[in-house]
Amino acid sequence: MLAAQPEKPVPAFPGLFAGEPPQRFVPLLSEIGAGVRRDSLLTQLLVMAETDQRDLLPRIAVPTLLIWGELDVRSPLGVARRFEQAIPDATLVVLPSAGHLSNLEQPELFNAAVRTFCRAHPPREGPETPGPSEA
Repeated sequence: MLAAQPEKPVPAFPGLFAGEPPQRFVPLLSEIGAGVRRDSLLTQLLVMAETDQRDLLPRIAVPTLLIWGELDVRSPLGVARRFEQAIPDATLVVLPSAGHLSNLEQPELFNAAVRTFCRAHPPREGPETPGPSEA
């Protein structure tokens, strides 16, 4: 995307989808891409590439849902498995035939995973969380 000519924008980073971006998402991706400033994107990519916070993963103290596309080449399944091992109460759900944007490629499975996880981990009642009668 950084190398693309402004008059020929790339609708999505290569590798975000399991294959080519589905045609129904191309207008949305093009609109999002058109609003991204090149310098901001470069800074974001450099920060992501150079930042290593793996040492923080074992300190995550809440149930954590990891949803991964089976065919994600941007962040391969091996990364997900390492996260799952490093985060104390992590649940990994792998979505078949999906890439990095698994929520777009497999929305029904993605939403089902989120619902299942949320039902298994309801909010705790405490001083910050109103109970059912207070909400």
